[in-house]
Amino acid sequence: MEEERIQKAYAGVIDYFRGQIMAGELKAGERIPPEREIAALLGVSRNSVREAIRIMDMMGIISSVQGSGNYITCDFQKSITETMAMMLAMDRLDFRQIGQVRNSLETLAYSLAVCQATEEEIRQMEDYVRKMDKSTDSQESVMLDKKLHYAFAAASRNVLIIDILEACSAVVHTFIENMRYEIQQTEERKGMLQKCHHDMVLGLKTRDEKLGLEALGTHFKLVNQVLDEDRVDSFPGEGQE
Repeated sequence: MEEERIQKAYAGVIDYFRGQIMAGELKAGERIPPEREIAALLGVSRNSVREAIRIMDMMGIISSVQGSGNYITCDFQKSITETMAMMLAMDRLDFRQIGQVRNSLETLAYSLAVCQATEEEIRQMEDYVRKMDKSTDSQESVMLDKKLHYAFAAASRNVLIIDILEACSAVVHTFIENMRYEIQQTEERKGMLQKCHHDMVLGLKTRDEKLGLEALGTHFKLVNQVLDEDRVDSFPGEGQE
């Protein structure tokens, strides 16, 4: 009974802050009151407040700043990333599923970016591709690949797409790294992958959605070919951000 009472108490604290955020009384960047004030306001123990704060921190609702206090952040990317990490650890997620999610999100993002991308953003993407053309360092190529694909998402102006891909960045980074390693085992595949990047950027520059989507589709076909060869049958824990 005591444990149930404590759970109800800290759940009540979380509900209070959820209500304050939904009502617009608390906004991102604002500092929440000290534990003792929250406890007095809601009629619960400081231990219940402390537990609620710990849970909200894990959920990405607030962030604790050493020596300063707790602030509303609404950093839900954090909880999504942690959830995905647990799914990986429990074998509930694999390479193919990650590829399917990336494919769907990036296809939608690209279609939106065709109309939304600015000339400055496109020039930045062209720079990423030029650097990949010249790069002989695999780690540099991986990071440029990641930046390019994230740039497509950012140019979509869709906050949900951007946030989900950013939250998954550690997983996607490892995914790209391993896929690039496998694809680069042959010069033919390596060249095809880079042509996809060139055509995706060209599609944005010329506002040719069909060209860009065809290149993106070819990109993911290359990834699926690697998966079908069963050369990548596990998800390594190394290399995550």
